[in-house]
Amino acid sequence: MAAVHWRNLAELAGFTQFRNQFLASALSSVGSALTPVALSFGVLEATGSAADLGLVLAAYSAAQIVFMLGGGVWADRLPRKRLMVLSDAVSAASQITFGLLLLTGHPPQWAMIALHGLAGAASALFMPASVGLVAETVPPRLLQEANALLSLTRNISVSVGPMIAGLAVVLAGAGWVLVADGLTFLGSLLFLRRLAVPARPASAGGGFLRDFRGGWQEVAKRSWVWSGIAMFMIFNFVYSFLYVLGPVSLSGSDNGGLLWGAVTASLGVGDVLGNALAVRFRPRRLLFTGRLMMLPAAPLIVVLGVAPEPIPLILCGLLAGIATTFPNTLWETALQQHIPNSSLSRVSSFDYAGSFILRPAGLAVTALAASAFNAQATLTAGAALIVLAVTASLLDRATRTLVRNEHQDHPAPSTAPG
Repeated sequence: MAAVHWRNLAELAGFTQFRNQFLASALSSVGSALTPVALSFGVLEATGSAADLGLVLAAYSAAQIVFMLGGGVWADRLPRKRLMVLSDAVSAASQITFGLLLLTGHPPQWAMIALHGLAGAASALFMPASVGLVAETVPPRLLQEANALLSLTRNISVSVGPMIAGLAVVLAGAGWVLVADGLTFLGSLLFLRRLAVPARPASAGGGFLRDFRGGWQEVAKRSWVWSGIAMFMIFNFVYSFLYVLGPVSLSGSDNGGLLWGAVTASLGVGDVLGNALAVRFRPRRLLFTGRLMMLPAAPLIVVLGVAPEPIPLILCGLLAGIATTFPNTLWETALQQHIPNSSLSRVSSFDYAGSFILRPAGLAVTALAASAFNAQATLTAGAALIVLAVTASLLDRATRTLVRNEHQDHPAPSTAPG
């Protein structure tokens, strides 16, 4: 593992096109971090119904899953910048309209479901295009640092956003917070419009389904890709246990709510530390190192079930945060360095879809398993499943031996540093 000089960050910041993408991502991340709290309290205040809130939240997740794979196809067929600008425009319109409806005091249920579903669909278009665009705005040797910085802004926003949102909801109301979120998407859109990336080679032609099959073939012919997606599916399925059984395990103790808040805060700090580690260190074997670094995610789940004491929980939370963000940055870098740019968004869409699709099932199964057995047994079994899935993925030789490729044939960044 070779240390990287921090001057690489200064060099990265010198690429005008990446700088615009970074600022766009930072703006939309801040706005998006405000949404969960504001939307939840806004819907509950307007309807008084937890069922209505559940339907609104489900609409976002369902639309995201349904449109994700299609988003990958479109991002490989169309200019990615154009697709991301369209996505930001749709997100801005949906959030501003949702906020204005809340301000009326009587938002129709169908309108809230439709608007949040529209936001989920826009997110599904944006994400695969964004992964591909990074590879077009920085040279391959700086992809790891670029991914780490983009992830850092998201994680910081997720950590502090809910607190800011809670205060803003009290002071201004949920509707105005959602309007502000919509304005951040407009700001992101303006930065994206300033991007000037080189044109990619024209698509070879063929219909949507042919391109979809082509994307799947790119996944299927690389064992390190499909085995990695399968591993992440299991990992995210199990990690959803944490957000149901974590509060349950601590609810019987004194200051259980405070302790759970400390655990989630330690996860956020660990996320940031993982990003910092990804900026500083560049392992030669991207996936092998990343998988080993995922194993420390398991102890938090075990400790929650067996011995939920403050110091072990907080330390394990820090480790778990590092064990998610650092390997994820290495994974994204591996995709960008080893998948042809013409297929990158489709492959990343399969990755995202695999990561998202079992999360709702994990939340549902958690409650059933905990009632059939108990929280301790469910959490311990989940931790064992994570270790098993990560270890099994290392049986694949390509996963163990894949090394960084800093000469991948991507379009060169369109402007030199400056």
